[in-house]
Amino acid sequence: MPDVNEAFAAALARHQAGDIVGAERLYRELLAGFGSHTPTLCNLGVLLVQGDRVEEAVGLYNLALATTPDHPDAHFNLGNVYRRGNQLALAATHYQDCLKANPRHGAAAYNLGLIYSAVGDLPATTECYRLVVKLEPGNAEGHARLADALVRGGHLADGVASFRAASKLQPDQPRHLYNLGLALANSGAAAEASETITRALKLNPDYAEAHNAMGLNLEAQGRKDDALFHYQKAVQLKPDLADAWSNLGTNLSEQGRCDEAVECLRESLVHKPNAPAIFSNLLLLLNYTSKVTPAEVAREHRAWAKRFAPPAPAASPVPHPHDPRRRLRVGYLSPDFRQHTVSSFIELLLTHHNRDQVEVYAYGSVLRPDEVTARLSQLADHYRPVGGLPDEQVYAAIRADRIDVLIDLAGHTAGNRLQLLAARPAPIQCTLFGYPNTTGLAAVDYRITDPLSDPEGVTESLATEALLRLPEVPWCYAPPQADVPVTALPCLAKKWFTFGCLNNPAKISEACLAAWTKLVISIPGTRLVVLGGQSNAGVKKLADRFVQGGILRDRVEVISRVPKDQYFEAYQRFDVTLDPFPYNGGVTTGDSLWMGVPVLTVAGNTYVSRQGLMANAAVGLPEFVADSPESLIDLARDWTKRRDELAALRAGLRARLLASPLGDAPRYVRNLENALREVWAKRLG
Repeated sequence: MPDVNEAFAAALARHQAGDIVGAERLYRELLAGFGSHTPTLCNLGVLLVQGDRVEEAVGLYNLALATTPDHPDAHFNLGNVYRRGNQLALAATHYQDCLKANPRHGAAAYNLGLIYSAVGDLPATTECYRLVVKLEPGNAEGHARLADALVRGGHLADGVASFRAASKLQPDQPRHLYNLGLALANSGAAAEASETITRALKLNPDYAEAHNAMGLNLEAQGRKDDALFHYQKAVQLKPDLADAWSNLGTNLSEQGRCDEAVECLRESLVHKPNAPAIFSNLLLLLNYTSKVTPAEVAREHRAWAKRFAPPAPAASPVPHPHDPRRRLRVGYLSPDFRQHTVSSFIELLLTHHNRDQVEVYAYGSVLRPDEVTARLSQLADHYRPVGGLPDEQVYAAIRADRIDVLIDLAGHTAGNRLQLLAARPAPIQCTLFGYPNTTGLAAVDYRITDPLSDPEGVTESLATEALLRLPEVPWCYAPPQADVPVTALPCLAKKWFTFGCLNNPAKISEACLAAWTKLVISIPGTRLVVLGGQSNAGVKKLADRFVQGGILRDRVEVISRVPKDQYFEAYQRFDVTLDPFPYNGGVTTGDSLWMGVPVLTVAGNTYVSRQGLMANAAVGLPEFVADSPESLIDLARDWTKRRDELAALRAGLRARLLASPLGDAPRYVRNLENALREVWAKRLG
């Protein structure tokens, strides 16, 4: 009779030869003859899993561990079973036990990394794949996984190096070149990224994901038209490639083709319905269009929350003094502690808070910190870099800091952490100025606004949050560092009266375009200058839309994106700025007023469509507010005849802005602090 080793070798030979039936018979005979034999239990378990007899396999693996508690293969095999069954916590435990028993088990480290990646724990994911490539330097997939984790964690240079290693190990694998190209593009090496992705496309011309990556790289270089070609090619090759549909939508929106962009985002969600970031992008675009009612937009926001952020069970309170007069711990949560439009608003908050009343915590969900991140982090009393950390860890950090009021500054913009807010890490949660609409979340208690943007009894039904109305303005304008002079009123020296708009062309809705077209046609001697973005095709298409509406081509000028150092000078050409609708300007309205150019606006019935009204009221210019697109034309005609008044207003508008609630940052922050103090006292009862 053979001994146990000979019997096991015979069964293993059958197994490796693919004789499943024979191998199972020999494994079972071995167990019947010799009792519990851990290697046999593990191998027989593998056979059973292959035959979808998973419960039997789990029983054998557990029997193996009862015999040999630290057997690495038994733990590894159980981990695999639980991972395939989406029981990730159990799977992770067994992979960890496998590595304790055998620290050189590269496959266990690899699979454990997959679990950490699935739950969003980037630091743990990174460490797992560091171990994989240390144990198995020739494992190309290990290098690729490590690279992906590093890039997602903001470590671009290291990520690029790891993608290079993967590509070097498998030079004919287009996927590694594609990923390397993406990483190079994100690190700013646009030329090398283009060359790398081109190599991937030469290996596989029908590689839809590589076309999508090429589009992203070209878009970052301002080559919007070339990017559009590659996005369209990607969805043509792979109609279910959700990310390409999403990127195509963003590209179209920046050309002013917002309604087409909305359809692209909806198509993206058909193929990737459980993508909160794509759905958030759709919600942002819905604010631009004039073809969807405010009630419909509100329903879409609630649908996002129902799908991705259901209310969490109430957490136990964090013990700290419930004194209505004590110094409040206020936390600001944002991905925009970096070079971004919102960062100037954030800087005003952090600078002007009264530290006797407020202790400021900043949670920067920033993946790629820059010099602005460094500056803002110094302005907070406590800065927590939470970019790349899973929600659970950020939740724990906020709870540990015993935050009284947590203020979200992102809403549904890119990089938001709304799913974290759904878990309610703080007793009072608010949303402020980063997004012009409701979050849709029941866990966000207040949306901070003002009485004009959200009139009492008018807009409450559009928000899941209670409306916390500051007495004057919901945000404050931060003047630019550049010293650009206010010039004389252009129409005094020219035959034309020029209306202009430097807002994102996505804000020029169909209703807005129709009204502006009629305005120019109805008022002789006027012309219109609008921003058309970086796409030449988009500029032409937007100009054609105005011409198709009846404007003579020499009376409308659509300009490409204005370089940053020339942006403020562009306002010097305008006599009056037109405010887009339904999504009014924000920062751009402040910029126009700073340059002495008043802003004609149409007051709508939502926060997003009443920012022009709010800003004009704040600087004492209600006479620049129309109550309908039709009355806008009459108002514009009237101002073309009041040129001396416009000239005088232009000369003093900058000083007027700085003296107003819109330009007085200390005053704004005091109002915010008082409002937060009131809701805190109210919570204490």
